[in-house]
Amino acid sequence: MWTTSRACTYGHDVGDRVLKRVAQVLKHSFRSVDVICRIGGDEFVVLMTRANSTIGDLVRGKIERANYQLIHPEDDLPPFSLSVGVAFSDRENPCGDIFKDADTAMYRVKENGHCGCEIF
Repeated sequence: MWTTSRACTYGHDVGDRVLKRVAQVLKHSFRSVDVICRIGGDEFVVLMTRANSTIGDLVRGKIERANYQLIHPEDDLPPFSLSVGVAFSDRENPCGDIFKDADTAMYRVKENGHCGCEIF
């Protein structure tokens, strides 16, 4: 995972390139109508407002493939990973707005050791 200490090790230029790589990987992994947001560090949320939760396994697979690409880079970037929270518009028992629920899901990933995906 990309952490503050790793950012200090590699510097801001590499950190900027890492973020661009993440954006590229996620952009190619999701549809243009899906909303991808960076919260900070390796924390991201995906808002699936035009899809229902029946495709949860498909979304998990997309995040797993994205993490594989980022952990095993084919360029000169260091390996890193993502923590992603996902919320669908048809989620059961919403606790707030869709962004807040996706953020809650992302924190579940963090509680379980980073690098992965949780769906609210």
